[in-house]
Amino acid sequence: MKSFVGPSRVGVETSKNRMRRRSRAPRHARLRGLEALESREVMATFLVTSLLDTGAGTLRQAILAANHAPGPDTIDFSVAGTIQVGRTSLPALTSPVLIDGRSAPGFAGTPVVTVNFQGTGGLQFNRGSDGSSLESLSLVGSGSAGVTLNASNITVQGDYIGVLANGATTLGNHGDGVRINRTSHGDLVGQNNPVSSVAYYDTTGYSPAAVTAWQGIRNGDSSGQYIQTGTSGTSGLLYFGPLSGVGGTGYLVDYPGATSTSVYGPNDLGGGNLQLVGTYRAGNGVVNGFLFQGTTADLPSGGTYTTIDYPGATYTFVHSTMGGLAVGNADGPEGNAPIGTGHAFIYDIATQSFLPNNIVYPGSLTTTAYGVWYNGGTSYTIAGGYIMPGATNSAPSQAYLVDYNSATGQFSHWTSFSDPNVAPGQSLATHFEGISSDQKGVYTLAADSVVVGSTNAAQGSLATVRRNPDGSFGPAAWVPLNYPAVPNGLTSANSVAGNAVDGIVITANGAFPFESQVNVGFQLSNVISGNGGNGIGIYGASGNQIAMNNIGTDASGTIALGNRQNGILVTAGASNNLIGGQATGGNDPTAAVIVRPPQGNLISGNGGDGVLITGGATQNTLSGNFVGTSASGDTALGNRLDGVAVVNASGNALIGCTFQQSPFVFYNVLSGNG
Repeated sequence: MKSFVGPSRVGVETSKNRMRRRSRAPRHARLRGLEALESREVMATFLVTSLLDTGAGTLRQAILAANHAPGPDTIDFSVAGTIQVGRTSLPALTSPVLIDGRSAPGFAGTPVVTVNFQGTGGLQFNRGSDGSSLESLSLVGSGSAGVTLNASNITVQGDYIGVLANGATTLGNHGDGVRINRTSHGDLVGQNNPVSSVAYYDTTGYSPAAVTAWQGIRNGDSSGQYIQTGTSGTSGLLYFGPLSGVGGTGYLVDYPGATSTSVYGPNDLGGGNLQLVGTYRAGNGVVNGFLFQGTTADLPSGGTYTTIDYPGATYTFVHSTMGGLAVGNADGPEGNAPIGTGHAFIYDIATQSFLPNNIVYPGSLTTTAYGVWYNGGTSYTIAGGYIMPGATNSAPSQAYLVDYNSATGQFSHWTSFSDPNVAPGQSLATHFEGISSDQKGVYTLAADSVVVGSTNAAQGSLATVRRNPDGSFGPAAWVPLNYPAVPNGLTSANSVAGNAVDGIVITANGAFPFESQVNVGFQLSNVISGNGGNGIGIYGASGNQIAMNNIGTDASGTIALGNRQNGILVTAGASNNLIGGQATGGNDPTAAVIVRPPQGNLISGNGGDGVLITGGATQNTLSGNFVGTSASGDTALGNRLDGVAVVNASGNALIGCTFQQSPFVFYNVLSGNG
């Protein structure tokens, strides 16, 4: 939420007000949305109450019931222990279902329910079961694959496949641990979310004065130190220090002669020199933008201040500056831009002038700009939001990223984004409120979202966007930010530096400033070991991800429990599958920071190759994995043959780094193999 705090709130620009105006829809559109909700099926839950093979309350009966019930369903467990399957295989899944071993009594992060197939077929997800999930079971002793995927968009997560619930004893399935057939696409075997935790801080009492709102953040000169800006009463605020506020230093910022000042974006010029941008009031009903350049010794009202006012605008909000440019928004007295379509501007600090090309998302009714990042040379990336003419509940305002070339004045790579974390039947209006890039070609964004038709913000988020090899922007990964222990509190994200986000929390009793740190790291999902075939076999399937698993070891990643054949087999023309992921976990070879990539797999101790790509498989990517080592990466736990073998297959990538993201690496460690 970008807000100007002062004696008067007239003309104040806030995230809620901006997106509320843009998400209004005709009454007939809202009614259509209500009618659609009324026709939805209610999800049913079938409870496993017995460890027997057949009869009421058994897993077999629950699968049959879920197959016959309309819509997606859930199978929960009120018992823990081992289910011994009889002479007949369990029914294949033919309807969407969540089989949730986490619901069993005594569950504490690892499986407590074991399904021993006793030589019968393993679990099969067949046509009609698209979108199903299999969570936290031990699946052993099958006469075929432990899990076979014939449907699409299946999640297999937190399971021990070929390993008993103790995580250390094998009772392998005769075939592959997981078999993904040609008809199955978009599956996730493991976990692809590298977020391990989010730390939150209530920062109301920062020195030298109470914080009203945080509105800007950039990395400081050393790790864990930040430069933050915001508002304290009628003064702007500048702070240097850790997110916790312990040991930091704060300064008040007052535009000379102004009745109130608010600071949005800081920029560290080095040598103690800073640039600050924001807004001020002088008591005339006009909101002026400003730029400060100087040192902390020049504050609160000294140094060089420059007014930045867009011609013809009543309100000028300057939100962010970097690389000699500043971006912001201009508006008129009734919330209508006096300058026509698109009222987001770019300001050149050296010439003290507005550049001729406003920022206008193609075809949009209005565009806003809140963040700018300098990529080097003449390249900048700008973040904000836009709304198209005729926007409705089903097509509300969206966030965007765009590249800007200061030499040519041209925009490129316009890309739209929308927060996917929305309840069924709802739409979110989304804006990017800030941008940073600790890693070349990787951007983190502070995002705010509003439920269309609501008067309140839904949540803030941290979004991560990576560049594609051609320089365009890839999809965003979203981390919702919800300040804990605040009933009905709404978390509004204002600015971002790496994985640190600040803003305000809105409650029924008022608002308070917050800071958060999103932490990432490897978190074990599946253990797929001891099976008679491959750990995972991908046969002609495309678009699947295998991430954050131990394949061929015990749960600790220190003992070999190899699958008899390969750790992972990719064959029969399988394409566009991702083994591992591209989160770096902070790796930087220029600074000798080497940690385990958080989205990779441990693929060790198997009887064949760690990974075999063959049979015309193409466009598959192997990134961030440890192959042939222990979980720590410093002890050999080799596969019997190659770590990775590529045979009769072309166009596959073993990623160390990319042109767009060099020198930050998503490396594979291949070591200790036969």
